[in-house]
Amino acid sequence: MIYQSSHLLALLDRFQRRLGHEMEARMRGTGVLRGSEGRILGLIERDGTRPTSLAEGSWITKQAIGKRVRELEARGLVAVRPDPDDGRAVRVHRTIRGERVKAATESRIAELEAALAAEVGPERFRTFCEVLDELGRS
Repeated sequence: MIYQSSHLLALLDRFQRRLGHEMEARMRGTGVLRGSEGRILGLIERDGTRPTSLAEGSWITKQAIGKRVRELEARGLVAVRPDPDDGRAVRVHRTIRGERVKAATESRIAELEAALAAEVGPERFRTFCEVLDELGRS
């Protein structure tokens, strides 16, 4: 069913903007400025992650991930170290401060999800998430 000015892309865009505004408000004071920064911090594995894997997981170019990693490193959220398995490569690691910011981000996401579930009901929200996941995997 398509509404006059509310086709799927418009609905998703409006919802994405709402989520962005709400997360921005929730994240004030945590040290994360952009959603992509939180996403990058969340993608870093315990033993570190190569920048190319971070680029793939965050849907940005290798050049852009290099810039973001340098910015996060300058803010003390990540450290770049040689890859012990390949001397030509590096791995990005979260710092202690980066771990705290990651935990704060995950907490704020859980708060937002709980607020959305309360708004539409937990069962409808769970179904919504399942449908999004299913369509995203197709």
